[in-house]
Amino acid sequence: MGLFSKKDCSFCGVQCGVLSCRKLADGFICKDCRSRLSPYYDVSTRDTVAGIAAQLDYRQRNLAELARFRPTVVAGGAGKVFIDMQMGKFAVCRERELREGNPDLFDLRGLQSCTLRVREHRDRGVEDEPDRYEYDFFLDFAVDHPFVRKFSYEYNGTTVICGHRIRESEAQQIYYGQREIKTGFSAMLSGVNRKAMEAYVNQYANGQDMVEALRQAAAAARSGQVFQQPVYQPPVYQPVYQQPTYQQPAAPQPAAPAVNFCPNCGARVSGGAFCPSCGSRL
Repeated sequence: MGLFSKKDCSFCGVQCGVLSCRKLADGFICKDCRSRLSPYYDVSTRDTVAGIAAQLDYRQRNLAELARFRPTVVAGGAGKVFIDMQMGKFAVCRERELREGNPDLFDLRGLQSCTLRVREHRDRGVEDEPDRYEYDFFLDFAVDHPFVRKFSYEYNGTTVICGHRIRESEAQQIYYGQREIKTGFSAMLSGVNRKAMEAYVNQYANGQDMVEALRQAAAAARSGQVFQQPVYQPPVYQPVYQQPTYQQPAAPQPAAPAVNFCPNCGARVSGGAFCPSCGSRL
């Protein structure tokens, strides 16, 4: 009976059931309070109420810092790295999460490592169907932070899918040999789907751009130098397209009767085979 009974959350006092309640070393935490923690933090039974309370306080301070966060450097695609060199902080998230959420702000000087990782998943085809390869892209971080030490961030918007295996060495060769890959793709590799390869290399380039921006910014923050980078301009959102109002076409007007003149006497005639004045045939 006690196993399935509801528990009181140690932070908000709300009763929570077995499915929404998580046990701590000396208490319980509900699903709503867990959602306020860092997205990179996994609650375990080793956590104490005091430790979780300290992180909830930090998350409130993080939200207040976000109000002052002004990115001066940005890199990436769907997922981006935002860097405020004045504050010395960076965030890794989507554009909308930065505006509406509470992404963690990390100290640039506390960035220990940032590496690009590509995860390959192979779906074996059944019968005569070919194998399918799926690729997702991650940045792996190690940071000096009171609550988050290591975390991975999937920055690609959509999974790259290809009917052939794509080798990362090929993507590196294209990326380093053709840095204008972001503006135009001209490489053609035999045996590899061109569209999938283009998407792969673009995601690879996004990851390299993010890693390079973070490493340069962190080095500048540690040395006290100014990181020269164009000021980030947030995207301009276009107004919603307005469908033009349909205008009913005007009804055709009856044509005015034709006016003719008699070639014999010059009288005006409006029809008929003979002139009403002189009787001449029209």
